[in-house]
Parts: sequence; C-alpha cells; structure tokens
Amino acid sequence: MDIIRIIEELSNLNPPQKNFDNKLMLKALSLIDNPQNLYKVIHIAGTNGKGSTAAFIESGLVGAGFKVGKFSSPHIHVINECITIDQKMISDVDLVNLYLKYKDLLDSANIYLSSFEMLTFLMFIYCAKNEIDYLILETGLGGLDDSTNVVNSEFSVITNISLEHTQFLGNNLESIAKHKAGIIKNGYTIIGDNLEVLVNEVKKYTDNFVSIKDKYQIINTRLNVEKFITELTFKNSITNEILDVQLGLFGFFQVYNFLCAYEVLAKLNISWDIIEKSAKLTIWQGRLQKISNSPLIIADASHNADGVCNLVSSLSNFLPFEDSVIICSILIDKDKSEMINSYSKISDSIIFCEIPNQERTSDANSLSELAVGKFKNIWKFKEPDKALKFAQSLNKSTIVITGSCYLLKYFI
Repeated sequence: MDIIRIIEELSNLNPPQKNFDNKLMLKALSLIDNPQNLYKVIHIAGTNGKGSTAAFIESGLVGAGFKVGKFSSPHIHVINECITIDQKMISDVDLVNLYLKYKDLLDSANIYLSSFEMLTFLMFIYCAKNEIDYLILETGLGGLDDSTNVVNSEFSVITNISLEHTQFLGNNLESIAKHKAGIIKNGYTIIGDNLEVLVNEVKKYTDNFVSIKDKYQIINTRLNVEKFITELTFKNSITNEILDVQLGLFGFFQVYNFLCAYEVLAKLNISWDIIEKSAKLTIWQGRLQKISNSPLIIADASHNADGVCNLVSSLSNFLPFEDSVIICSILIDKDKSEMINSYSKISDSIIFCEIPNQERTSDANSLSELAVGKFKNIWKFKEPDKALKFAQSLNKSTIVITGSCYLLKYFI
C-alpha cells in the first residue's frame, strides 16, 4: 500500500462543481448510520480564534479525564493534524485505511466529496470508532452551509465576526453573522463578541446564550514577553468572583478565546484548578508562536485583515520598529492592502515571498507594489527559505513570519 500516494489523493479530491451546502455530507453520513450522533459536540465558528478556543477547551477536557476528539483546519504540515484524539493526530495507517474502506461505498452511491468534506466524513467515523466523550468541531467555512454543520451540538461557540470569504458568505456583517449563527442548535450558545449584528442574529435561534464581553470584566491583561504567555485577571460580573490565570498562548486576543473556552468548561462543572492548569499548558502551533530566541522569531497564522489587527495590537508595544523585519505571503483572495497597512505599524522592513505549490498565493511582485510608500525597506523572494536566510543576514533582533497559514510549514 502506497500510503504517501493515497494521502496525496485524499488531499487533492476535485469533485464536480456543486452548491456550497452540507446536503452531500448529510447524505454520505446517512449511509453509515450517522456516527456524528454518537458523542457530544462542541461546535465552534468565527472569523478568527476558532483554533485557539478549541485548543483551550481540548486542554481542559483532557485535563478533566475525558476522551476528546478535535477537528480543526487548515493544517500546517500534514492533513493528519486536522484530526486528533486526546491531542494525538490520526496516524497515516488509520487515515488511509478509513479512506480506502469508505471511498468505494461513496462512489457506488454517486457521492463525490471534496478533500475537506472527505476528511470531515472520516473524522466523524474515526471519533465514533474510538468512542470519544466529546468532539470539539471547528467549522471550515462560515457555519450555516458548512460540511461540519451536521451535528446536534451541546455547545455552539461563535468567537467573533468580520468580513471574510465574501464570495460564499456575503459582503456585509449581517450576512456573515447569519452564516456563523447557523451552527446554533438546541444547546448552549457562547459568543465572544457583543456586536449588535451578531447578537440579533443569535437571538433568532435561541435565548439560551451568553456574551462573554458582557459576562466577564477584564481587570488586567499582561503579555509576558520573557515566558511568551498571557497573564489575565478577570471578574465574573454575575458572581463578582475575581480569578487570575496564565495562558499558554500569547496575545491580547487570546483573552476572549480563553473566556469562551472557560464558559464551556465551567458549564461542564470542571473545576477551576483543572481549568487553570490546562490553560497554562495549552499549545496551538502558529499562533504568535516563538520559534527562536536569537534572533527572536515569531510565527503567526494571521491570514486575514482582522487577524493582522490582533497581531499588531499584541506586538506593537515591544517589537522594535526599526530593528525588526516581517516575512510575509498573502493569499490572493484576502484584503492584501489592509493587511499590509497594518503590518507597516510594527516594522519599517518587509520581505515578501511566495508559497510553493499553492495556487492561491499572491506573487511577490504584486505584494511589494502594494507596500511602496508604507515601508522603508521592501524585498521580495520566490522561495520562503531564501526569504528567511536573507532576513537573518540583516541581523535584526526580531523576525515576524505571517500572512498565511500555508507559509508557516516552511518555518515551524
């Protein structure tokens, strides 16, 4: 069995053009008695913060002794990263065996799934076979029509909203909110932002929800640059309880991701002692991750305009403006100008590169043209490794690698 070839096939499924909905996934799952109904589900949507929120919840549930599956995307190195049980990714053998076992069944029913849909389908099966207690399930695109939206979740979490994937989700916040709120079922809903447009959409589905920004008061947030962690003091506005916690993930934006997770874990009666310990141990690759000390190299998967704003707010107070350099690659369907404008607030030097074998990568020339007048120094390279070597030759104290999740695999 050629495992590498089969995984490559799974990663590049190109079914005939179809509508953007979850009807095909529902049909596929009905063939195998709906394994997605055999465990409790925590479903997470949002423009940014899904992965970090999922990581905080996963760490807490595992710390409490539950058997926990998680589905997240995109991956950095291998697609196996998308499917984990108790923080261990699915093996090549298990992934390939599942794919080979079910592809003929789907073909015989004239069901042809995309790579993301197939991975989602196999994940539901894998979690059922392993008899997990909870599945932490990230949406892939939006929520309402997403192929993950085939579950009756116990918790629905919407981290935040901003404009994204407008060709599928609409070009205004009302439409975005409608898609995100589409994951809400009969369980408890948690929203990480109290934007009126989001709250109004959530109310169309349920009264059983909480806004994190309304329930919790942030007393103090400190970024510990030495340990590269986030220190948080917050207050429950209902109980007036004040709590201190250290977050294993770095960045001001991680505060609300953690509080979304905390609300889930507290509702499940997990003790504060477990939550506190697990929060400190939480790891999520590529989210303001320190990968080197000298020079300081930070990798961050801020792949859209809102994500870059979060990066800038966290780095601006300590990043040396003239003694740092950004390595950047941005996909063609992102708001490149706005992202580059934000990057210019934290450094006067930027290196653009392209992402090999990624059809959505912007060419370095076009990106550098957008940066003219915004940066003192602009360079461009085709290959990420050459961009890093050049950045290191500049002898800057800090290098920030950002712009696309797909770029990070060359550095972490």
